[in-house]
Amino acid sequence: MWNASQGGGFMNSSVSSPSGGGTGTGDSKGKRKQNVVPVQISEVLTAPEEGFAVEGSEVGMVVVVGRVVSMEKAATKSTYHIQDDSGELEVIQWLEEGTNQPEFSEGSPVKVIGSIRTQGEKKHIMAFKISPVPTQEEYDAHMLEIVYTHLKLRQLQQKINGQIGATDGSLSNSMMGGGLGVQGAPVSSSAGQSFGNKNYDQVYSMIRQSMDETGLDRDSIFNQLRMKMSKVEMDNALDFLSSEGHIYSTIDEDHFKTTDGD
Repeated sequence: MWNASQGGGFMNSSVSSPSGGGTGTGDSKGKRKQNVVPVQISEVLTAPEEGFAVEGSEVGMVVVVGRVVSMEKAATKSTYHIQDDSGELEVIQWLEEGTNQPEFSEGSPVKVIGSIRTQGEKKHIMAFKISPVPTQEEYDAHMLEIVYTHLKLRQLQQKINGQIGATDGSLSNSMMGGGLGVQGAPVSSSAGQSFGNKNYDQVYSMIRQSMDETGLDRDSIFNQLRMKMSKVEMDNALDFLSSEGHIYSTIDEDHFKTTDGD
């Protein structure tokens, strides 16, 4: 669901538009949620001016999957129109000087990660990443991810509202399905990734090893690293990795996945 291909450029303290993207309402409204949630285009088109939520949970970033209907490229931005079975949406990707961002032709299936913006009364997505969808199976899987996410966020809200007993366990472990995938596993800097700080390396490595669909939660990270670092050091590592775009939060601000994991 919130797999690694969805990552890239998610700021920890706030989500700011790329250069030139200050046309949306709500850019100056302070902190934004950092979670990333798959949705249909119709959900974006009917989103409120501020505070877009899925099943009562406020959403920071959305993921949509569709086919390119048209594409226009200017000196500073690319503008796509993306269509899925529920509607058609404009997607704007600002181009940064010196970067080689891929372009997608008409008919190409793509996955878009970005934040919802409003210009006038028209909704669009300010894209932080656009990537190809290589197979029909992955394209179709997006709908399953949407259904799964709605279900799990609904359960999360029910737990918050006290409608699920405390004996049901935590969402990250029992309700979300699948184990953490790293219980008892040695912590090492996998994939040769090093940030020049052993705490950053260990936290990143642990998150990357997690097989949980919703990522690894903050308490589980600390429980396995408490003999190696303090909670403040762990939180500092999470802040660094998030602000540099190496990890992103998923169902809430305490569950993390890496942006370049398998």
